Amino acid sequence: MKQKLRFLFALVLIFVAALFLSRVYFFLKYSATFSGADLSSIALSFLRGTRFDLSTASIMASPFLVALFLPILSKNRRYVQAVLYSLLIWYVLLLIYNYIDIHYYEFAQRHLTFELENSLNDTQTLFRIGIKRYLVEIVGFLIFLAGFVGVFVKLARDFKRRIEEGYFPKGLKGLGLDVGAFLLTAAFLVVAIRGGFQSKPMGVRNAFSSESVELGILSLNGIYTTFNALAESRDGRDPLIHLKSLTCSDPSCSPAGSAADTCSGPSCQKAVLRKIVADGKERGDDGYPLYRRFNYTPGERRPLNVVIFIMESWSAKFVGALNGGPDATPFFNELAKEGLLLTNCFANAQRSIEGLSALLGSAPVWKGVVLGQGGLLYQTRLETIGSVFKNAGYETLFVHGGRHGSMGFDGLVKRIGFERHLSREDFEIRDGVDDGVWGIYDEHAFLRAHQELEKIKRPFFATIYSLSSHTPYNIPSKEYERFGPSIPYRDFLNSVVYSDASLKKFFQAARESSYFKETLFVVVADHTEGPSTGGNLYEAYRIPCLLYGPAFVPPGRVEEVVSQLDIVPTVIDLLRISAPYTSWGKSIFAKEERMAILPRGDFFVVVKAPYLFLTDIGSPMGLYNFKTDPAKDLLNPGDKEAARVSEELGEELRGYLRFSYEMIMNNKVRPPY
Repeated sequence: MKQKLRFLFALVLIFVAALFLSRVYFFLKYSATFSGADLSSIALSFLRGTRFDLSTASIMASPFLVALFLPILSKNRRYVQAVLYSLLIWYVLLLIYNYIDIHYYEFAQRHLTFELENSLNDTQTLFRIGIKRYLVEIVGFLIFLAGFVGVFVKLARDFKRRIEEGYFPKGLKGLGLDVGAFLLTAAFLVVAIRGGFQSKPMGVRNAFSSESVELGILSLNGIYTTFNALAESRDGRDPLIHLKSLTCSDPSCSPAGSAADTCSGPSCQKAVLRKIVADGKERGDDGYPLYRRFNYTPGERRPLNVVIFIMESWSAKFVGALNGGPDATPFFNELAKEGLLLTNCFANAQRSIEGLSALLGSAPVWKGVVLGQGGLLYQTRLETIGSVFKNAGYETLFVHGGRHGSMGFDGLVKRIGFERHLSREDFEIRDGVDDGVWGIYDEHAFLRAHQELEKIKRPFFATIYSLSSHTPYNIPSKEYERFGPSIPYRDFLNSVVYSDASLKKFFQAARESSYFKETLFVVVADHTEGPSTGGNLYEAYRIPCLLYGPAFVPPGRVEEVVSQLDIVPTVIDLLRISAPYTSWGKSIFAKEERMAILPRGDFFVVVKAPYLFLTDIGSPMGLYNFKTDPAKDLLNPGDKEAARVSEELGEELRGYLRFSYEMIMNNKVRPPY
């Protein structure tokens, strides 16, 4: 029995050791992220991480270990060999997944959870990126993997040798020892999976016991976070169900002295809707408060064309018009002088599919709830911007130089209501047109879009999605290499320079067209570029957004808080369309209070000037004043003002989430046709 249990621990601990070494690699790769943490806090994160690694190893290996120690069968050499080598293959696949997760963090600033399904269409592209950008690291990982396999094989051979030599007793004594070993194995796995003997099983939130989100992320691994997300979905604990028990004691929801409102009653709905619907400018439908329309008459309507440019990974940090530097967007800066620049626009996204969902679906993105990823939100009735324009007689066009199914765009584009989707398959591939990884270089995609806009019937609604500023940041010519090797993130910055130049070429051509003067242009980013904006939450979410149409949009700057969810209502407001639409956003021309709810993995960021508030719903994790010092956390023991602000913002978040839960779960976003 002792020998079997020793082998059990060895099979678990070898994987724990591999995850620990992967965490060391993660720490070294992103050392700048942890530069502000003291050694004791880092050591504690590693210690806490070992607990998660042990739970991960036990979860992943448990079916094999249970099979391995089944009484009687555990003495069959061939049976044991089959189980062991199946476990080895499984371990190798998991370590490859964990390696992918480590590099995923560079772009999303979080571990993998539900993203794998959307990446399946881009497997070949991601593989080429990996070979080109991480070749040395891949070689190192393969050496590490070979070492892991070697150690595992040695353990397996030693155990098989003991079986062959008849080391384990037979008969009733042997059966009794087998049963004892099996029961102890099961008990060990249960305790390890739960993370200890505490009353409640360990969960992702247990990693975040300090004020540093980064140190909490250091304690986790992508295998655990993915399994946790899958388990929640399978158990019915999906990203929405967890909101059901939320209560709200926001004073604007509940009269003084009354019990906490469940946030489903009329009073709380009104409190939340004040943050979403433009009071006086819009009216909602009874029972469907997010299904609303502006109070314009048909005679006030502006039959303008609309073109929305979604710029891949553009970050306010590198836009000169937003006081960013080093400045990578000279043309955008000039264009901004003639348009309406939103100086505090925040991305409701950390990935492209999330950005598209928020910008054009005007639907929330949090904790796995993404319009383009299926689930309840995908099945919820929505009156999207594509439907609004189609019903108003507009031609609709979506242009993206990537493959048709890249990043899951094909399904989402249809869901939003576009009639035509122009992708890589619709281009003539010549030298210098395709970047060799994602698809068509921006200048060719943009100019092709211009040609299409000259031909299609007016009015039209078009969205043009860039891709050249996506890793691996390929550019067609050295003429765009404005930043040299001494500049941090030079490859990304040079790709933005190229995308900016492509935007310039489009506008140069468009200015000569007949549609230009009757078109509203919106230039906005899908999300920020992860590695270069990890300094603070303000940089991590702040993106450029410009409304351009000199004949009907006066130039200026909007300093109020705006998010991607607000783009659809703003466009509909500018065009003075009175048709109904659905949205979680509010026109920038509305005068009421403004706030934004942003996703950060399993957590939330509440933005309400001048504060950014990071929380996991129940516990405050950070409070920042983005107008004074966005990098300084104001949450300190004894600071009553910071505690008061955190509590207020937390209550507003809970009310918002609970309201959203009621709308989605009851399918009350839009009435049935």
